[in-house]
Formats: sequence, structure tokens, C-alpha cells
Amino acid sequence: MLAAGESCGGDHRELQQVARLVAPFRFVGTGGSLVRRFKLDANAAAGAWLVRAMAGAWRATADGAWHRALLVPVPLHGSRRRERGFDQAQWLARGLGSRLRLEVMPGVLARLQATLPQGDPRVLSRQRNVEGAFAVARPGRVCGRRVVLVDDVFTSGATARTCAALLRGAGALEVAMLAACRS
Repeated sequence: MLAAGESCGGDHRELQQVARLVAPFRFVGTGGSLVRRFKLDANAAAGAWLVRAMAGAWRATADGAWHRALLVPVPLHGSRRRERGFDQAQWLARGLGSRLRLEVMPGVLARLQATLPQGDPRVLSRQRNVEGAFAVARPGRVCGRRVVLVDDVFTSGATARTCAALLRGAGALEVAMLAACRS
């Protein structure tokens, strides 16, 4: 246990620009299996399990300042959405919005470029893979608000850092990350 003001000594660069990270599952095991069934097989039952777990984890960690936050899904590029048939982060955000009674705002972030999936072996740098891939399309919606980014998986933090920096640049007070799994 740390004393007040004492550093844990950990390297937290993956969380730059991100006020907090909440993820109920690790990607290994059950969490990863649920994400793959949901995302790749469009299994709504697996998605519903993820939403319940994410909502419970958020409730357990969010303080009063976050009770009126705005949920913003990390967007898929249109080509990937057409290929998959749905946007998994938007689906999760809508379910979370209903459970947590928070406003969901798809379209705040826009995906400008189709990138390789972050886990693709051809991706040598996850940060470079997402450089220039996102933009804030509706800055007026986030100015002066706390924003919760919603995605299915948090691995290196490259996507979260990139999106959070853009949202902070558009005037968001703080940005948190709520993911189903973290690796």
C-alpha cells in the first residue's frame, strides 16, 4: 500500500491524457472470448454480458464528478463498419448509456482513415498506426464536459491517448477510458 503522495513507480505513459481507465476483464480468458464473439460473430448475448460488466465496473469506480459525463464511442472507419455490419464501440456505448443513464454521443469523433487493426502483425507501431486517423467532428459537444471514451479493448493505449488528446484539445475537462478488456 502506498502512503499519501508516494509514487507507485510504475510507467503510466500508456495513460497520458487519460484521467482513468476502467476495464472489467483482461483480454486473456473469458473477457477476450466474449469480445471476439461479440465483435467478430456479432453475438448480441456476448455484447450484453460485456455491457453489464462494464457498467458495474464503472459504477464501482466513478465518483460524483463523472455522473454527468458524455459517452463517446471510438469510431470504426466506414469500410470496417460495412464489413462487420455494425460498430462494436457504438453498440457498447448505447447499452452503457441506457444502464448508466449517461448521454451517448456517437459522431463526436470521426474516423478519417482506415487503419490496420492494432493487433495486426504488420503494425510495427500502434501509435503511428493511428496518427491522423481521428478528428473531433463536433467540438461543441465536449467543451467543458467530462468525456468517457468507450471501446472494446485497451491494449497499448495508442488509440485512447490519440482520441483523448483530440478531445482535450476541443475543450473536454477530462477524458476517461471505459473498455471491456485490457491486455
